[in-house]
Amino acid sequence: MNAYDTTKVAKNALEESLLAERAKLRGEIAQLREAIQEKERDARAKEQRLAHVDALLATEQPSVVDQAHRRQRARSASTPTEQLLNLAVTVLRERKGEPMHYRDLADELMRRGAVIRGQDPASALVSRMTQDDNRRAEADRRFIRPTSKGFYALREEYPDARNVGARRRNRGTGQARAE
Repeated sequence: MNAYDTTKVAKNALEESLLAERAKLRGEIAQLREAIQEKERDARAKEQRLAHVDALLATEQPSVVDQAHRRQRARSASTPTEQLLNLAVTVLRERKGEPMHYRDLADELMRRGAVIRGQDPASALVSRMTQDDNRRAEADRRFIRPTSKGFYALREEYPDARNVGARRRNRGTGQARAE
């Protein structure tokens, strides 16, 4: 055999080997794709089963113990609004009775890390302070505008003061009127 024939034989052997490797790889790929399809079917079946279990859990009535635990957690955990207003009380107490403008109060609260949600954080703070006071009995209200509109202090520091610009209801019409 000459060099040409040897090269040709080696080339044919390499080509046969590569063709066999290609056929083997195509077969393995086909097997993997079948396995993937099977696993996807299994995953869909498990997802459907999970959805059924979730639906059953959602319709199940909580036990008396669960309800008591949730009530206890609700009492002990404070809402973000309560935390914000408690921080506002702390800031106003540090001022020892000196009223603070609501925009300055909002800036100080945000500087201390409070998050005041709303387009205008200062106005949102006033709204939350007012809502908090409206939910409380007269004796338990925390905030007051003792000197002029826009300036807030703690009611505990101005026990006899009336809110400046507070609204009163007309007895006859029931509509609000400014003082």
